[in-house]
Amino acid sequence: MSLQSRPIALLRRYSLVLELAGTATGLLLVWYFTDISAGGLASAGIGITAATVFPHVRRRFGINRGWGKVPLGLALIGLGAYALAVTGGNDVLKLVFLVVGAWLTLDGVYDFRSGAGRTEPGAPDAMDRFGDAAIVGQSLEDGPKSVAELDDALDLPRSRVEDALDTLLDLDVIERDDGRYASRLDDRSLTDTLRNERRRAHERIGGLPDRIVRPFRLFT
Repeated sequence: MSLQSRPIALLRRYSLVLELAGTATGLLLVWYFTDISAGGLASAGIGITAATVFPHVRRRFGINRGWGKVPLGLALIGLGAYALAVTGGNDVLKLVFLVVGAWLTLDGVYDFRSGAGRTEPGAPDAMDRFGDAAIVGQSLEDGPKSVAELDDALDLPRSRVEDALDTLLDLDVIERDDGRYASRLDDRSLTDTLRNERRRAHERIGGLPDRIVRPFRLFT
């Protein structure tokens, strides 16, 4: 039995097509604002398109994340350097390409050296995790269930059921009691919900500087 809504199912099915369409749109905007030649844009486009397709291949075969960041970073560096040296247009945008490309390249190298980019074969993507959490959460609205009961009731691997439960616990929308999980949305006030969302937003923002400087730990 699948409780996944049709919009989520469609997004999951056509996610790669949507990403490629977004990549093509971005490349056209770069061409429009930087006056770069078609040849230079095509060269960068190959690297960027490969980086767009790579996450799907990475999750399928369990490839390190760094292999997606380094080619994309080098493509952006090449695009920015070529645009600065050969074309007219907005120099600020070209410098942004250089800076972002250098950061992505360093972050990819960090993934290799630290092991932070390891991926398990068959790992779900962000849309899959969102869909799994929605499926499990909807099932729990019918009443408390254990992991085994959810595993029997839903058309999901047990590991993904457990990951979805972890996601819902982190969002504070379910609770665990004696091995069973129950929805707690009806037990919380709007004030509590907003307070928890504000706390999580502060945590995400507070962790942003550390995430930005992470690649530079290679030099320490």
